[in-house]
Amino acid sequence: MQLPLGNCPGTSLPQHHVDLFRSKPTLDITLANGTAAIAVTRQCDVRTVLSDNRFSRAQCLAPTDDGEVDRPLALVTSDPPTHTHRRRAVQGWFTKRQAQMARPLIGRIADQLLDDLLARGSPADIFTQFCMPFPNLVHMTLLGLDTADLPLLMPRMTLAWSVGHHQPGEVTEAHRDLRDYFDSRVKRSRSHKTAGGLIDAMVQDESSNRLTDAEIVMLAMGLLMSGAETTASHLALSLIEVLQQPGLVDSLRQYPEQIPSVVEELLRWIWFGGTIGGTAGFPHIATADVKLHDRLISQGEIVVPILDVANRDHDVFPNADEFCPQRSPNPHLGFGHGRHQCLGMAFARLELQVGLQAVLSRLSGLTLVTTSEIDWRTEMFTRGVSSLPVMWQGGRQ
Repeated sequence: MQLPLGNCPGTSLPQHHVDLFRSKPTLDITLANGTAAIAVTRQCDVRTVLSDNRFSRAQCLAPTDDGEVDRPLALVTSDPPTHTHRRRAVQGWFTKRQAQMARPLIGRIADQLLDDLLARGSPADIFTQFCMPFPNLVHMTLLGLDTADLPLLMPRMTLAWSVGHHQPGEVTEAHRDLRDYFDSRVKRSRSHKTAGGLIDAMVQDESSNRLTDAEIVMLAMGLLMSGAETTASHLALSLIEVLQQPGLVDSLRQYPEQIPSVVEELLRWIWFGGTIGGTAGFPHIATADVKLHDRLISQGEIVVPILDVANRDHDVFPNADEFCPQRSPNPHLGFGHGRHQCLGMAFARLELQVGLQAVLSRLSGLTLVTTSEIDWRTEMFTRGVSSLPVMWQGGRQ
């Protein structure tokens, strides 16, 4: 089997793909670069790969197109003990309590964007006018960045997040521009002792877990790029799914307390990974012999956890191939598992909940302009859309 999967429309992983992956607990696959690997699909095995120190992400890294290998500085691609140190330095800012303290800010940003959307009128592209700027503005504010810089950063983040075909060095140049931007912001914080967000807090940290400026730059980049991009794409896909579920919109408008449960099911159900790192998770290299299910994974072999299929595991989820809005319990892997479980998941959950509720409550009669011609975006690290035209009848300001 070849990964990544082909371009299939829809919000959920096609059933024939699910059935194919389920045919065996481990499958021999070929990655896009021709590398042989082993896919694991059962949730228990996926959890093992994501949490067992005998599987390394960092050792799977390849040089970038100009020979740079600075990605181990990033939290998502580092291994213990480096990963442990970096995550410990910032995890206190990403608790459920911290997220709830930010709820008023998140709500204000959602309402401001919807005010603008309503003022422009129906129809509108809700992806570019709401889903994309919403988490970006939240994360920029939390980091202490000037939100007026979003138009400058957005095209570079999109390019840096892309896995499509580009001119040699183009993606690297986007990464370098973003590094330069964040490096300048860290230096300004260091010299002026500003106090306006997480970047300043990291710079001024004098504890034993303090980070170097290079680590702060890479961590801040990752928090903005990966956090905002994934939330924006997932929010758009969530709207597509919710608007196509009979009666669900009316139910959520009448009983908004159901939204958190629906968001959890959307995190389980939505086919989010366009390529390695999404559906297929990050490749991990076995640093020792490990037995998974009935197969011995030899040292040096590459293993790819298939998170989207693990979220359809019949041994974990009753009626796993059905969208169940009030599913409970729901031990999905939408935020990963183990040491690399999404650092900002408390904020992402809240942004999805607040964003979904704000859109449904303020855009009366909301419908998709089309379901047959949605521009599915597959050249990115995660699946999503390039635009999402919607119509509505009105809405309270």
